[in-house]
Amino acid sequence: MSKYKFIKIFIFTAIIFFNCSNFSYAGSDGLNVNLHIGSCNNDGVCNTGEEDFFSCPADCTPIVVPPTPDPEPNPKPTSGGVVGTLVMDNVFNNLTVEVSYTSATIKWQSVIPTMSSLKWGTNPDYKDGVLRNINFLLDHQVVITGLKEGTVYYFNIEAENLLGKTNSLENQVFRTLSLLDTTPPGNPTNVKASSLPSGITVTWENPKDLDFDYVRVMKNSDRYYGSPFVGHLVYEGDGKYFNDANVKAGSEYFYSLFSRDRAGNYSSGSLISIVHNPTGKDTWGETLTPADKIPELVDSYIVTQGSFTYDFRIGSVIPLSGDQVINIKTDYTSQLKNDDMWVEIRDPNTGIMAQYFFTRVKDKDGYLNVQIPLFEKGGYYNVNIYNYGSTLNNNTRELVNKGAFQISKAESVNKNGFNWYILWFILLIIFILLIFLLLIFVVFPRLFKRSR
Repeated sequence: MSKYKFIKIFIFTAIIFFNCSNFSYAGSDGLNVNLHIGSCNNDGVCNTGEEDFFSCPADCTPIVVPPTPDPEPNPKPTSGGVVGTLVMDNVFNNLTVEVSYTSATIKWQSVIPTMSSLKWGTNPDYKDGVLRNINFLLDHQVVITGLKEGTVYYFNIEAENLLGKTNSLENQVFRTLSLLDTTPPGNPTNVKASSLPSGITVTWENPKDLDFDYVRVMKNSDRYYGSPFVGHLVYEGDGKYFNDANVKAGSEYFYSLFSRDRAGNYSSGSLISIVHNPTGKDTWGETLTPADKIPELVDSYIVTQGSFTYDFRIGSVIPLSGDQVINIKTDYTSQLKNDDMWVEIRDPNTGIMAQYFFTRVKDKDGYLNVQIPLFEKGGYYNVNIYNYGSTLNNNTRELVNKGAFQISKAESVNKNGFNWYILWFILLIIFILLIFLLLIFVVFPRLFKRSR
């Protein structure tokens, strides 16, 4: 066989071998084998299905795509945009925070795959927790649980791309939801009124509630009202006194003081009245209406302090601690509008000490309530409960219950808060030390000299 004839046979065999992929054959083992022998018309057009590079290289010359050159080590930015390696632009798109009472869901998107790390805390140091995602994602979501309700949290996000480049989003803030606050603040305490030539001055102490906002004072000329919206608004603020110049000598004025918290809850209210007497001593809190008489107890009244419960009957004297809040509740029901009820605490020596309204709405157990704050000193205090009852149209108060509290104090504390027991203990220690020093430096040396 000649050399040229052998070469032709080899080329023909190679063409048949390389075109096997265009012929389908199903074998017994399920494998497909393809074989195709194409033709070539040399018209400069590669006809799909009939011509390919092996059967017609003149018509089917492959397109060679040149390789992409490596980027410069230190690319220079141009006015046309960013050049160089993959950058971290737009990795915190559409950032949203969905909060509940104790959890938060933080979502964002990135235009390039990144893995993320999110830190959070109640301060910008983000020390409360951290969550990491080791997967490279475009849509990101982090759920934080175990948070405190009504609390501000700070968080930051750090993202890393496939090339190890990082970027961070700092000082982001969200606040969890607050549970509905329906607890009213404490009433203003130590309420006093005085009549001066410049008008009537009312003073008080604000409650110590952390969410206390301000005090609202309502003035009426006919009677007390247990609503913070009935009467003339004469003061609203977080101060501790106000002067009412719009008064007339010889006229009696009724002031109701209500504390308000930041959630919008009002206290039941403190109250005080005074007859304006700018030329002499006023008579507020020193006179009782002559018509007051011992009532017939119709409704039940209960006094509670801590875990102790007492029936508050007419004429009863209840021993209580002055260091804990006292609660009085009653099942009284009125069919009249503005039938406000209040309790009066009276020191037998100095007159009316404090007055507080009962709540206008019954609790879940069906009781109206009033809270008596801590007493500054122990002693015997008269307790009277009034309302306007059947005489509402005449604006005449009606005594519905009366009794007394025997208040005891756990410590003897003066007005400046100094504990005299501590002083006596210190004096005792000093006395013992003096005796000891006297024995060491005076008595013992003399005894020692005599023995010699």
